[in-house]
Amino acid sequence: MRLSEFWNNKVLKFLLRDAVNEERTYFALTLIVGMIAALVAVGLHKATHFLVEFFGTNDTFDLRAFAWGGLAVFTSGYLTTRHFPGTGGSGIPGVRVALAVFHGKITILQTFMKIITSVLSLSSGFSMGREGPTAAIAAGIGSYFGQIFHLSKRKVKALVAIGAAGGISAAFNTPIAAVVFTLEEIVGDLNAKVLGNIVISSVIASIGAHMLMGNNPTFEALKFTLNHPIELIPFALVGLASAIMGPLWTKSVLWTRNFNMKIFKGHRLSIIMVTFLIIAIISYLRPEVLGSGHDTIEVALQSLFKDWRFLLSLLLLKFVATTLCYGSGVSGGLFLPTLLMGATLGSLCGTFFEIFIPGQSFNIAAFALVGMGSYFVSVIRAPFTSIIMVFEMTRDYQVILPLMLANIISYYISSKLHDGSIYESISEQDGVHLPTKEDNEILESLIVEDAMVQSPFSINAKLTIGEAHQLIRNEPYSGFPILKNGLLVGVVAKSEISQAIAKDLNEQLITTIAEKKIISIYPDQSLMVAFHKLDRFHVSRLPVVSRINDKKLIGIITAENIVSRFGYHVTGKDD
Repeated sequence: MRLSEFWNNKVLKFLLRDAVNEERTYFALTLIVGMIAALVAVGLHKATHFLVEFFGTNDTFDLRAFAWGGLAVFTSGYLTTRHFPGTGGSGIPGVRVALAVFHGKITILQTFMKIITSVLSLSSGFSMGREGPTAAIAAGIGSYFGQIFHLSKRKVKALVAIGAAGGISAAFNTPIAAVVFTLEEIVGDLNAKVLGNIVISSVIASIGAHMLMGNNPTFEALKFTLNHPIELIPFALVGLASAIMGPLWTKSVLWTRNFNMKIFKGHRLSIIMVTFLIIAIISYLRPEVLGSGHDTIEVALQSLFKDWRFLLSLLLLKFVATTLCYGSGVSGGLFLPTLLMGATLGSLCGTFFEIFIPGQSFNIAAFALVGMGSYFVSVIRAPFTSIIMVFEMTRDYQVILPLMLANIISYYISSKLHDGSIYESISEQDGVHLPTKEDNEILESLIVEDAMVQSPFSINAKLTIGEAHQLIRNEPYSGFPILKNGLLVGVVAKSEISQAIAKDLNEQLITTIAEKKIISIYPDQSLMVAFHKLDRFHVSRLPVVSRINDKKLIGIITAENIVSRFGYHVTGKDD
């Protein structure tokens, strides 16, 4: 049986045999997308590696490397600039735009062309990585499956995140970091409901990559031991250096993109080809700058780079090369180039400490590793991802404490020097306003107690319907809590009281028409939860009760109260 027949006759029938059960299809697609993400990551790696070796673009350029590399990047740039602009860059901002604007919809043609443009540009010697494109391609595949099986918008968006996680997991061999990065940077919510399926996809992709590539850490583990807390001070200084260099690199990319558009007047293909010429020249100065930098990082982590002059030149040239390549808009990511800049910066700091603190021995590899993480967080602004990713890539727990310290310093200071990650900054420059972490956190950071009405108007449970009607006749509210001996026993709407009066039920107690099943909220819960409950249960107000005694009324909150908390006023109906 051919593969297409097996797919149509077996797989599709299994997925569609219960069309009503969307969850079953969704779970099956999670497994499939995770497996395909592994194939994409391994395929992209092997294709790029083969072409780089064939072109000779991993060393000082000769005529062969110049011709083949130039043809590859020209073809990639032509496709990106003239026909498929969505394939430019790492693809991560595009995934975030798809989630925020297009309900997770990414076309399969754009996804396929992202594979072509990425393989070609990454094979040309450009200082870019494959991890971002891998995540974007896997996300596009997740979106495609969600669309062809007509899943809900929420499920399609979930499959985009699931694909991205699988792609990063397989590309870096870091399943935990892939989950955290997807939630932290792509979804923007570490408490997302899609967490379970993201974990499954990441694990499946990691297993698939292990089967095809072997189960080895990305980089060799260090032999590092922290003997005294005072040894943390030099690592803190590495974090400080990263906090300065990271925003400087981000600003350099933004300046380069702006400069290119002014000089070349929108001729983006010309920008890409001029960048290739500069990369060819740099190959004669420092061939270690070429490509993503994986092998160079390996050497740095083995403490083989100890000449500060070499490290400084490598850092500066990698800084310039990655700035020009990423600023050109060609298809390619920045994960590994960023890690290489960080490793070089950390190694440089370590060598300086050895020079200026004679008689003291320093583990240069540990400084390289800490530099990787702290520089990454200053550019990407994903602190949890940085710590977990570096740990998973080396599987060395000893360096976690200095890494965490450097990351905290780098993240805090870099946030003061430049607002937002490189992805957000580039999108803003292009006029695309991605959702920020502040957008997601603002309602979570404010709680019900901040917006509720304290000591709300209430009705005594001993009153009759007629007495209650007289009591509330001039009140502007649409609903009221009912208290008995100071405790909440029900709620009643003004419209329900009016209907009871029309039915001549004046003498009955107000509790006979009250709603006893009360939808309430606690004062420490977020305003996002309050909005959710108001919408889900179609109520106009929520009684705020104590966690110690859920019958003790301490306030009332409405949608208008929440809106007013932000300085706005809703005209018309009160609540």
